[in-house]
Order: sequence, then structure tokens, then C-alpha cells
Amino acid sequence: MQVSRENVSGNKVKLTITTEMGEWNELLDSAAASLGKSVKIEGFREGKAPRSVVINKVGEARVLSAASELAIEKFYPQAVRDEKLRPINFPSVTVDQVGLDAPVVFSAEVAVMPEVTLGDYTKIRVKREVPEVSDQMVTDTLESMRKKMAEYNEVDREAKEGDWTEIDFTGYVDDKEFPGGASKNHPLVIGEKMFIPGFEEGLVGMKAGDEKEIEVTFPTEYHAAELAGKPAKFKVKLHKVKEMSLPEQDDAFAKKASKFESLDELKADIRKFMEEDANRRADEQVREEAIKELVKVVKLEVPEELVEQELTAMLNDLKGKVANAHMTFEDYLGKAGTNEAGLKSQWREQAVDRVKAGLALDALATKEDIQVTHDEVHVELDKLKAQYPDQAEEIEKHYGGHNHGHLESQLRTRKVVDRLIEIAGQ
Repeated sequence: MQVSRENVSGNKVKLTITTEMGEWNELLDSAAASLGKSVKIEGFREGKAPRSVVINKVGEARVLSAASELAIEKFYPQAVRDEKLRPINFPSVTVDQVGLDAPVVFSAEVAVMPEVTLGDYTKIRVKREVPEVSDQMVTDTLESMRKKMAEYNEVDREAKEGDWTEIDFTGYVDDKEFPGGASKNHPLVIGEKMFIPGFEEGLVGMKAGDEKEIEVTFPTEYHAAELAGKPAKFKVKLHKVKEMSLPEQDDAFAKKASKFESLDELKADIRKFMEEDANRRADEQVREEAIKELVKVVKLEVPEELVEQELTAMLNDLKGKVANAHMTFEDYLGKAGTNEAGLKSQWREQAVDRVKAGLALDALATKEDIQVTHDEVHVELDKLKAQYPDQAEEIEKHYGGHNHGHLESQLRTRKVVDRLIEIAGQ
């Protein structure tokens, strides 16, 4: 086999592969034997008829086509290895020459990983800052817990902020009802800011049985584009007003709300959790900032093929989340007022950034000679199965056996990010 390489454009490479006559004859014989098994040839056992006999039976074109496919399957991967290429997608293959008396010649055009030039990444510095957990933050968390344990008692008075109410409402824009703008016996706590600005405030002063029209304006950034920034009118009827009664902040409250015997123990646990969360968020911030700084010191051209692959992955991830929420993707797109092309357009910049980061980290891993051993892969696989025992079979199917490459890639990325953070924190 002989290979000639041509850089076509950008990150595309064209390989022209010419087989040796001996190699080609072997492939012709293999193709003829395989085709011979699919037809009955008098006087010969299945698959044992000579090439010339098979050609007379099935035709020269079929044998040449089958042999060409075998040549592509065998020699294209070998050429990629010899040329040390890293293809991004499947090649576009053209058979340039084929015949019984001359070796097959074919060309394969494929997009490959781009060249990445690393700058002086050793000068990257990122400061780790952990936000302080204040007494007020602990108090606010306790207050939130108290509200979850609140009792509501129906009262015969005007509604005020903090009250639980039950209402009917119908919304109108341009004097026409709009989809999703009506509800019956809807529970609402005044002041929790669950409705658009002005709506909850409009309930203040109403009593059970009262009816009222509340005029509001949808925010300009409202998720439904057809309503964003538009004035609206809601016809509201209030059925019930309930007063919220909060438990006292004492040891009895702590026992009821948690596993702790005292309020002080509960406060200490809340603070510990918040401090751990603050440290986790600080680690995430350092990770993100370090990767951003790395991207700044690399030179590369982002292949469109990788961007499309990333967009497809993002789309599939969203589809999985929507399915887990027991909703069809078509319904989701309808409610979001967009389509798949629209989502990809919104995400394109983010996808480009992700691809840049991935290429930069890959180049750093190569430069720092970061490797992942088979033992590390198996240890990680065992950890995943122990962490999610009910999904162990699915995890093994997804990551085990011949699929170790995906997990190995994840571990390599984790190790190179750890190395980058180590550099950035010096």
C-alpha cells in the first residue's frame, strides 16, 4: 500500500491510497469467496469456487465493488495510523481506479483535528476566593425552613403580604385571552414573587368573595416572546385568605425540622453545609477561570465539524432531560416557541467556546504527557457502579469493554484540569 497526503483546505486532508497488486488479488479472492457463499454454483462447495467462476456467475462489477469495500475497510484505517491523523468524522471516499488487472486506487477526504499552538500556559494564575458565610445567611436559611413548616389558618379579613390565597384568574392581552393565562382555585402566597410584577400586589386589600381587575405589564425579558413587554389585564376572584403562622425558632423547632436536638446544633450544621458549598463553588470558579485563561494562550482554528458535534450533543442532552420530565420534545419546543435550528443558533457561541476549551485541554494534556492507565479506568468504572448500583448494568454497557475510551477521555480531562489548576495556583 502506498499513501499520498494532500492538505485540501483548513483542517481537511485528502489521502490517496494505492494498493499493491498482490494485496489487491487477495482482496479479489476474498470478495469472490464471500459472494460465492450467497449463490449456488454447481460442482463447488459453498464459498470454494474460483474467482473466475464466481465472476461468471455474479458479474465482474459485483466482485470489484465488494473487493473495493474490503480495501477501504482495511487500508483507510492503516493509512490514518501511518499518517498520524486524528479524524473528526467519517471520510468521503471515492474509488479512482478499479479493475481485475490493476490494483485499486481510492481517495479519502476527511476532517481532522486542527493544529493547536500552546502559548506560555505556565504563567496562568487564578486566585481562589471563597465567599464568607455570614450569620445573616444562616438566619435566612432558618427562616426558609420555618416557612416550609408554616401553618395556615383561614381568616375573614383583607389579604396582606405573606398571606396564602386561593384565586381564579383569567388574563387578557389586547382584550383577548392568551394561552396559559387562566387558572381556577390557584394557590398563591402574596409576596413570594411567583407572578409577574404588580399581580400579587394587586391582591392586597381583597377579601374572600371579592372580584377585581389587575392591570400589569409583562417584563421585556419574559420567556414567551409574544407577551414580552405587553400590557395585560387579569380578572381575579379571591376565594380564601389564610394567615401564615410560623413556628418559634427554638430547640423544639430544630427537633421537628432536623435530626438535631438543639437550635445551636442545627445552626452549626447549616453553616457547615454552606461553607462546604462555598468551597465547592470556589473550586468550580477556579476551574472555569483557569480554562478560560488557557484558551486565551492558544492559537487554533475551530473546525465546524466539531461545533456541529457539540451542538448535537447539547441537543441530545436536552432531549434526555425533557424525556425525564415526562414531556415530549415537540411539546417542549412548542412551549419555548422555537425549533431545533433555533436552539442550535442560540447555543452556537457556547458550543464554540466548549470546543475551544476541549482542544486547548487536549493540547495541554499532550504537552504535559498526561496518561490514563487501564487500572485507573477500571477503578473509576467500579466507583460509578458502586455509586449508582441500580444502574450498574447500564454503566457497564456504556463504559465497559470496548467502550473504555469514553471513560478514559473523561479521566484524562479531569487529570489535565487538575494539572492546570495546580499550575494556575502556584
